[in-house]
Amino acid sequence: MRANKLKLGVAIIVIYNIVAFIAPCLVDEEKIENWHNGLYWKDNPKLVPPSWVNIFGKSLPPTEELAPVKNRPGLQVFEYDFRYSKPPQDIIVKFNGSEGRPVTVTVTTPSGESYRFYRGTAGEVALAYQWKVLMEVAEGRGVEFRMEDTAFRRGLLPLFFVNRSGEVVPEHGIYTITVEGALNSTVKIVGDTYGVLGTDTYGRDVGAAFLWGARQTVVLVYLTAVVAVILGTIAGLAASLGGRVGTVVDSISKLSTIIPLIPFMIAFIPLTGSVSYRAGINIPAWVFVPALAFLLFGKIARNIGAIVRTELNREYVAAAESLGADRRWILRRHILKIVGPYLIYQLSLFAPKVIALISILGFFRVAPGFNWGTMLGMVLSQNAIYSMAWWMIVPIGLALVVFALAFVLINRELEERFLSGG
Repeated sequence: MRANKLKLGVAIIVIYNIVAFIAPCLVDEEKIENWHNGLYWKDNPKLVPPSWVNIFGKSLPPTEELAPVKNRPGLQVFEYDFRYSKPPQDIIVKFNGSEGRPVTVTVTTPSGESYRFYRGTAGEVALAYQWKVLMEVAEGRGVEFRMEDTAFRRGLLPLFFVNRSGEVVPEHGIYTITVEGALNSTVKIVGDTYGVLGTDTYGRDVGAAFLWGARQTVVLVYLTAVVAVILGTIAGLAASLGGRVGTVVDSISKLSTIIPLIPFMIAFIPLTGSVSYRAGINIPAWVFVPALAFLLFGKIARNIGAIVRTELNREYVAAAESLGADRRWILRRHILKIVGPYLIYQLSLFAPKVIALISILGFFRVAPGFNWGTMLGMVLSQNAIYSMAWWMIVPIGLALVVFALAFVLINRELEERFLSGG
């Protein structure tokens, strides 16, 4: 059982490391750079679940870019295979006109009915907002339609549903979207699902944020925990030597344990960071990591100091000193061998605390980069709980808990070994 806990903890950490390493390859960095740019996300569906919910019996149209089945200057033809229980929220057609000539967008249903949705030179058209055409479509297909239906994601209901024997049912099959007069064009289906982890209330890709945040969170956790342990070790060894230096170092480590951590970081980080043009605080990691490590190293230093002082009072140390051994030599040659395994234990003990602190500080947007704490802030600011947007809550919550649990498993194993003397 002991070995299983250790293996499981190490396996979880390895998986997180792999995800953090390959995250830049899986995520388009442009999405993160434009995270606060509303115009970048305007064509995405707002607050929709991930596409894989359809595996569990849902029948929701996914968001997708259609590839043209016919593509030449002046004519592009796209086909959309509709087989869902709800219509897509919108169909966005973008095009480059040809010498100012008007562009025509026509949609043909599986039953062969053709509707001209647009003719003009605007460069972009959202079919769900072509109310005049949709009212004509609704009248011809016996479907009720009101302009406000677009706001409730039902704007294209008349196009994809039909009245048969008094019952409004979806018309499944291939819908053909024809763009005439454009040099080139694109068609985006704005569905009711999106990507791996859905979208937030602004249409932003939650999956991209999750993967990118994993990289930032893992790096910050490791750096902060390692720096805190190194500072604590150096301080603990220095304090045990006594003298003026030892007294000063011991006083600093005591100070570190009594400073209120979160209020200090919230007050300190904005003073050392810079403000972006979107009113965000940019904090360099080289400031954040030492500052947080300083506030954490005190307890480690005191524990290390207690171990060192206990060892220095043993008989073999007194015997070595009577033979002329220098105390620094004793520390280097004998004490560090005892302290070494304890440092790994301290690292596994402090890592979960660092994970929690970085998440909290990221929640207040006073942690470097884009981390899982930033996503926790999104959950609260966008009322994800009340909106039942589980895809914004469950993945980030589980990821943080499992990451911390991995270090807890390793810590328990090390603790059992220390207690058993193994």
